[in-house]
Amino acid sequence: MNAPAAVLPVTAGRPRDHGAGMRAAMRIEIRKLITTRAWWVLGLVAIAVAVLVTVLTVAGANASRHSPLEIFTGALIGGVQTAYMITAIAGITAVAGEYRHHTVTASYLAIPHRGRLISAKLVVLAGYGLLVGAVTVGVCSAIAAPWLSARHLLNGTVSAAGVTRAVVGGTVAIAVMTAVGVAVGALLRNQIAAVGALLVYLFAIEQTVNNISATRSVYPYLPGGAVQALAFSGHRAFGSPTGAVLLNPWLAALLIVGYAVVITAVAVRTSIRRDVS
Repeated sequence: MNAPAAVLPVTAGRPRDHGAGMRAAMRIEIRKLITTRAWWVLGLVAIAVAVLVTVLTVAGANASRHSPLEIFTGALIGGVQTAYMITAIAGITAVAGEYRHHTVTASYLAIPHRGRLISAKLVVLAGYGLLVGAVTVGVCSAIAAPWLSARHLLNGTVSAAGVTRAVVGGTVAIAVMTAVGVAVGALLRNQIAAVGALLVYLFAIEQTVNNISATRSVYPYLPGGAVQALAFSGHRAFGSPTGAVLLNPWLAALLIVGYAVVITAVAVRTSIRRDVS
């Protein structure tokens, strides 16, 4: 007869040295990231698919409907959106995948403070997203800029500041959406449900809001609209012919970080009430 599964008690108290505990948690998460092939496979997939989307977008670019800067940023946004969707799934898997494969008990035994463990995952996976984002945006820009120039669709009217904002903002967008994925995974804990919920929300609910005139003005304040604004503020939202004007990038950054913090806080609050077998 098998012995009953041990139940991991909830530890809500804080060790005296919070900084040391957080550093230990981050070291554990970095080690997991480096030694797990799945993260690097997902990263390569994100880059490859983003490049494909950028190529298709540049091939169909039309100078009669958009300014040169809008053409360049439009070429990037499809790749950025594709990449951050994949890295967000990686973020979800970092938490929900541990519940699915029953490795979360060992993680909580190593770092009993659940809030600290989730926070460490959030920081480490955001760094992972930043790395993937930098490579993705760099490669997509290196493809889009010379190709658009060769087609005379990218001229001297494009400011260096606008291009820099698109490149830096696109990179940050991928990083913050990876962190949002961690928060969603911590909240829902079921990997399939979390991925499904995120995809439905971003592709169905948000795009519906963006395409309905009565609700369009709300879109810039939603996570997807805020992420777009990190790189493409001042333009109208992509995805509808008369999309709402996006937010200032700094306001958008604060908003999307706020979403991640709130979701994480709710996830931590609910997780300390749950036992892990």
